[in-house]
Amino acid sequence: MNVAAIIPAHNEAERVGRVLEAVLATPIVSRVILVDDGSTDGTAQIGARYEGVRVERFERNRGKGGAMLWGATVASDADVLLFLDADLIGLTPEHVAQLLEPVVSGKTDMALGQFTAGRGATDLAQLIVPFITGQRAILRPLFESIPDLDRVGFGIEMAITLHVKAAQRPVSTVLLRGVTHPMKEEKLGFWRGAWARMKMYREMLAYVVTYKLSGRAKNARRLSDDYAARAERDENRGMDSESAVDLMSEAAPAQQRP
Repeated sequence: MNVAAIIPAHNEAERVGRVLEAVLATPIVSRVILVDDGSTDGTAQIGARYEGVRVERFERNRGKGGAMLWGATVASDADVLLFLDADLIGLTPEHVAQLLEPVVSGKTDMALGQFTAGRGATDLAQLIVPFITGQRAILRPLFESIPDLDRVGFGIEMAITLHVKAAQRPVSTVLLRGVTHPMKEEKLGFWRGAWARMKMYREMLAYVVTYKLSGRAKNARRLSDDYAARAERDENRGMDSESAVDLMSEAAPAQQRP
């Protein structure tokens, strides 16, 4: 089972190293790809210091959707795609393995990571809207069946969730205890952070409206059927039982909600 971790980042030089270290120390992860989305603070240079990290750099900002899609394109041989935000605090190899386990073992097609016992503000936000989390593992064919991801910006989290839900594919939630991230207002200052937050929510809302009006939900089932047929032909879709046991022995038991 080939697992690629993709970390989209924009001006996260101060924080991305901690995330890279946690992912690199996770045995089940085969490749680590850092996509520097037009950073001006040396994010790419930080990533280049770590052996085993492939750095892809955009000269100009393309948005989170474009960065995630490019990472998936680079990881062309991956069976499972793991997406993580670059500013996570408290992430450990155990968290990474826990998030991957439901998908790698074949239990679900996508797993969402939800913060808990980290910070009150971020815990509450993810409790209210867990489906927009940036932490998720997903089977590659399912990700590739989602249309127009390069055009949605921060709406990509909503795009993935809506598509998988409409396609009626199995999804699980994994609680990431002790993990959090800084608020945009903390990273950018109150006014710049508030503006960035409004822009993020605007892109998400715009995608939802477009999705509802375009009839994409009806097409999701057909795309899902194509994906399912493809997955069935893939003999390497799941791990064998022995490998699954090995993975679980390396990580603490995942806290999951169906």
